[in-house]
Amino acid sequence: MKVLTEHLKKGTFKPVYLLFGDEDYLIHFYATRLADRNVAPEDRFMNLCILEGEEATADRIIESVDTYPFMGEKRVTWVKDSHWFSGRKEGPEEEDKLRAMLEKMPDTALLIFEEEKADKRTALYKSVQKCGYCAQLSQPDEAGMIRFVARELAKEQKMLDEATARYFLQTVGGDMRYQQLELAKLAAYKGENPVVTMADIDAICTPQPENNIFKLTDALGNRNRREAARIYERLISNNEAPQRIFYMLAQQVRRLYRMSLCRNRRLSKEECASFVGISPKVVWLYQKQAGRFSKEQLEHWLILLTETDEKVKTGQLDVEDGIWSLMAQV
Repeated sequence: MKVLTEHLKKGTFKPVYLLFGDEDYLIHFYATRLADRNVAPEDRFMNLCILEGEEATADRIIESVDTYPFMGEKRVTWVKDSHWFSGRKEGPEEEDKLRAMLEKMPDTALLIFEEEKADKRTALYKSVQKCGYCAQLSQPDEAGMIRFVARELAKEQKMLDEATARYFLQTVGGDMRYQQLELAKLAAYKGENPVVTMADIDAICTPQPENNIFKLTDALGNRNRREAARIYERLISNNEAPQRIFYMLAQQVRRLYRMSLCRNRRLSKEECASFVGISPKVVWLYQKQAGRFSKEQLEHWLILLTETDEKVKTGQLDVEDGIWSLMAQV
């Protein structure tokens, strides 16, 4: 991201960019910034060509790249979700056409690939890397996410402290597109008041059910049964079924236990995500919460959850009574 930011800041661009990774918000954000810096809004109709999916054939891309800009310095060809770097079935001849084009990119062209996946072993990837810039974009760590929240609010002349930013992230979850929508709601809600508080977040932001489960797990871990009961009743008032709440709580504890097993292993974010069964973009959230509990504590919870699940399934206990019993025992 630093390299892309530097290119945008200085206005010096490579002829081709490949943006890919697990954070689609950042991929689209930087692709948009690159296009906007090279084509003025009034010139987009003539000097911006967007090709998506199957329509992004080698011939269409080459035709657009070779087209001279109309009354402008640059023509941008923006290719989205083409799968050219992840198994597109067009044949080696078509890929060779693109590689040949990349070797003689005209100065008047900027080519942007916006992709979900890219195999770094392919010849086409190496060709882009040679003449342009490849960026694998993942969600920042917690510190980076806190800076993102503060930066987005600062655009609206709003501010918040670090603890409040962390509370916001725990409330709305790890999806950056959703975070941006909720931040816009917060800014509008505050009006002329510049300071955002936790009470504001509770008042206007829409928590995702999974993130209420994060808070419920924290409350139980801190033996704060009153707070746990409040969160559970909020979930019920949001029309979450007790069966689903129990399932999400059990799933959360299993994931935290698996994350605790990753502590002393040298695993990448992607390897942790695969082992735990979560998206790489929320690994940091699970690492932070798992760090609050001992392995023994999580094992004890798993035993209680298993026993409660068996009683519910055999008709010995109603699921709602089971949840209340569980909260009383941890």
